[in-house]
Amino acid sequence: MGDRRERGRAVLVRWSLLALLATLLGLLNFSVALTSWRAEGVLRSAKYPLLWELTGTYAFFAFLPALLALARRFPLAGGSWRRQLPVHVLAFVPFSIGHTLLMWGSRIVLYRLLGWGRYDYGDMRYRFPMEAGKAFLGYLAVHAVVALVAFARREHDRELRAAQLERELFEARLAALKMQLNPHFLFNTLNMISSEVREEPARAEAMIAHLADFLRLTLRHSQALQVPLATELEFLDAYLEIMKARFEERLLVEREIAAGAGEALVPQLLLQPLVENAITHALRDHRQAARLRISAEPCGARLRLVVEDNGPGIAADGRPLVGRGVGLTNTAERLRHLYGEDQALTLATPAGGGLRLEISLPYRRPAPAGERP
Repeated sequence: MGDRRERGRAVLVRWSLLALLATLLGLLNFSVALTSWRAEGVLRSAKYPLLWELTGTYAFFAFLPALLALARRFPLAGGSWRRQLPVHVLAFVPFSIGHTLLMWGSRIVLYRLLGWGRYDYGDMRYRFPMEAGKAFLGYLAVHAVVALVAFARREHDRELRAAQLERELFEARLAALKMQLNPHFLFNTLNMISSEVREEPARAEAMIAHLADFLRLTLRHSQALQVPLATELEFLDAYLEIMKARFEERLLVEREIAAGAGEALVPQLLLQPLVENAITHALRDHRQAARLRISAEPCGARLRLVVEDNGPGIAADGRPLVGRGVGLTNTAERLRHLYGEDQALTLATPAGGGLRLEISLPYRRPAPAGERP
């Protein structure tokens, strides 16, 4: 019932707009006719050309639905116009005659109702071809408008399809980058577990259990390109449990998450490869424990993430480590795809040594449940 009422309201609005347009065109033609009269010194009442021009435009708009249907069904645009032309020649003749007769008849009736006497349209042998010329211009205008609307609609649809394809390609690239991390992480972890199976079976068993927790979490959010930082930290905790089961007291992790940071969206599996990379470099010196500090804080409209370790830091040649490992290279690529230039990943050596990796992202929260597509 509601849909029917909405459709009825839409039809009423459409016809009201058409009536308004017909009136405006009639008044425009009336102003031209009246000024022409006055320029020629004709002092007859303005009511006559007002009635003539309004009945002319109203008569044309009475045929408009049929003309629009004809223009859509047999378009003159494109390469098929030669086949459609005979149809329009045959259709134009009855339209032009009907338009002229409708104007003539309506004026006769209105003259009598208004008490203006008898309406004289002149010699119809000349009126029909004269009105045909004006009707032809209107006929062409209808086809031009229909062709323009069809072109605009095709362009809009093309842009929508292009945007959809671009989005699908974008998501496919991000998914491929994300999936690249899974086997990389999995192979590394399985290699660590295999090295512990014989000598430390209890430790290997604990690592397998933590690996299962990590994979369960990633599968639960496998379709997400971005997750809240709080969820990302759950992934990281599951990974760190695996590492702690192996390295025990040799792995020390400090975490500082400021209020509000946990709600911010970040790429899924953003931190795990960075922390894995930090642990690998920090434990390169077997004489020391790996010390990691992970922090996150909102900074106005930005989110700042920092991963620090006590490893060797930037290479001796001064070049950054990005590009020398799957984790860092993948992270830089994913950030570029997701945020374009509105992101930054920087590496630096703190005063106390080691490596400080900082990421700056736009601070975005997940959309409320009711607004999600």
